[in-house]
Amino acid sequence: MQIRDKNDILRDMEEQNQDELKLNVKLWLKANNCSYSWLAEKCYVSEATVRNWMAKKQIPAAKEYIIREMMKELPLALPSRVQVQEETRVTLSLDPATRKVLERKAFEQGKTLAEFLADEVPRLGE
Repeated sequence: MQIRDKNDILRDMEEQNQDELKLNVKLWLKANNCSYSWLAEKCYVSEATVRNWMAKKQIPAAKEYIIREMMKELPLALPSRVQVQEETRVTLSLDPATRKVLERKAFEQGKTLAEFLADEVPRLGE
């Protein structure tokens, strides 16, 4: 059994957070009819830089902050089929492979992972 050091674990966690952020940014841009060039202008970088972030590069912390703040100001407005009577918080621990599969399915439906799970979990009781 291979023992991983703390830095490897933290790096994996950061990459997962970045993967989720990138997926959410793509959905947010699409839902708000905004382009990578628009986002680049708002972040004071080139469109090529934004494309690199979305493909493979880490989004720098300062730029991530700008993006998250813009997403708060102009929220993602996708219709949800789930009617919530009361709020219930559920915490899931997913292995990286399962998470990627679920994120891909959510993206294919134009949803965030949270929205996808909110729609799918009620179906488990059927």
